[in-house]
Amino acid sequence: MYAWIGGRVAWVEEDSLVIVPATGSAAGGLGMRIRVLPDLLASAREDEHLELFLHHITREDAELLVGFQTRDEERLFATLLDVSGVGPKVALALLATHGAQGLRRALVDGNEEHLATAPGVGRRLAARIIVELRERMARDARTEGDGEAGRSRDGDLEAALRSLGFPTREARALVASVNADRELASAPLTDRLRAALKERGA
Repeated sequence: MYAWIGGRVAWVEEDSLVIVPATGSAAGGLGMRIRVLPDLLASAREDEHLELFLHHITREDAELLVGFQTRDEERLFATLLDVSGVGPKVALALLATHGAQGLRRALVDGNEEHLATAPGVGRRLAARIIVELRERMARDARTEGDGEAGRSRDGDLEAALRSLGFPTREARALVASVNADRELASAPLTDRLRAALKERGA
């Protein structure tokens, strides 16, 4: 129902911002309470203009609006909610602790211990999240890689690494390191990507 909002920060609450849409007025406008990530909450100031991508959650006993500064964060939040046992609080904790890029790296690498450092995420839940999303994250990275660097094996791996936040030079160095292993040189993209992340220590 709600997808995006641009407006003025009316006030800052403990875990949310109240935003008056740009079409509203201070005297008679509509104030929308929107849950946001801690870093945005800490930097937001009253009367400043903000634009947020929204995720609208509807339940029998409540409704919740969650706002993000990028569409990528909102999409990843929605993906996390698809996992059994992951609600808005846990999904926000994962994004707040690891960031979108760091979270994707941990999922692709199968790093349960790293995921479990987020509040409310134990090793069992971390394992479930990885089982359900690992291949999906790797597939998404490969799709982006196809668009950026064609269908070559090295191009796929390089672009997948770039989609996870690595600079071009570092991504190319990691590709070369992976190719130095004969078995990995012909392995599936998921295995090559995991090896590159292990090499980097991500």
